[in-house]
Amino acid sequence: MNNLVKKKDLKVLGIATSIVLGMMLVLAGPLNIKLTYAAQQQVEHGSVLKLSSANVQIDIPLIKGYVNGKEMYVIATDASDKESADLITKITGFKVNVAPVLSKTPEDVLGQAFAFTNGIQGDGPYGFQLAVLSAHPGDQGYTPLYQVNSVEWVNQENARELKSVDEILTAEQNGELKIKKTITVVNKPAVKWDGGELMVKEGEINDETPYGGGQVTMIDTENMVVTFIGHRGWGPDGSTIYYIVTDAVPDMPANMMGVVHAPSDEKLANTSVAVDLTQFTNGINGTGPMGFQPGIGHANPTDQNYSPMWRIHFAEWNNPTTEAKLLQTVLDLNNAKDNGLLTISPAMEGKHVVNCPFFDQQTVFEHMSKT
Repeated sequence: MNNLVKKKDLKVLGIATSIVLGMMLVLAGPLNIKLTYAAQQQVEHGSVLKLSSANVQIDIPLIKGYVNGKEMYVIATDASDKESADLITKITGFKVNVAPVLSKTPEDVLGQAFAFTNGIQGDGPYGFQLAVLSAHPGDQGYTPLYQVNSVEWVNQENARELKSVDEILTAEQNGELKIKKTITVVNKPAVKWDGGELMVKEGEINDETPYGGGQVTMIDTENMVVTFIGHRGWGPDGSTIYYIVTDAVPDMPANMMGVVHAPSDEKLANTSVAVDLTQFTNGINGTGPMGFQPGIGHANPTDQNYSPMWRIHFAEWNNPTTEAKLLQTVLDLNNAKDNGLLTISPAMEGKHVVNCPFFDQQTVFEHMSKT
């Protein structure tokens, strides 16, 4: 098995003593990487934190569906129940996270996905025609979160390929179809659609690659794969996670990152569907999105409160030149805040929500891009 963290895991520049933590992946599974207390004490103000494999390329299978009669390509990263997550994982070969909190998504933030359980055979989730989705980026009400509806032909002799929600609803009104609304919600961010696609980032991807200007390096609809840039960060307990970025609100950060602007995401900011993710606006320079240390998510992919929808908070050191130090856990954040060392506040008046599915190291190892 390839070891993602196979060289020097940490290099701290600008201090007298070089800290090198050589960490190897054991066969039993991925290694959670956390700096020792001694190492943390040596990360002084004015230093630069460089994590190895801070940016990696991850191949994620594309899924094709229809929107308003046109093809759209999406990925599926999270589902609200284990049965659905396991089904999508089996179909695509890519591990889908179970995120129960997605079932609490407000109705006006849900798109609708229609999956056929009989009829015309094809590449849909149940072996029949492609699924039909309600909107693509740029449409009013577009959202990456879809409620699943199962669709059954009453008489298979009437079965034909339908490519839009209007066609499906008309067929239902004519008594040709039965539609069953489920409670399953799936995160299916758009990658390529009629008239648009995610911004493709050019150039070499390495640990020094700037955060903005695109989050994918390749969209291959022939081989049904998209290559995302996976950014390294920390889970609430200091464990190593990777995340991708697919859509965001407001439009300024979405445009900066080169992802879809999804206004509906803002409606999640004050709900339990959005979980806190803290990014640093000053302090130790590093590979975080604003040029400082990596951020800290408040849930791991296996936690019950995990969600791919993150409510961004900014952490700002009150005296960055004298007091900033490396923080890796939610406890670290809270202690620093309680001691008056830094201020944590909601980003952009609490309206900054980003769709950032988290992946554990094992998933990243298995799907590292070979291009």
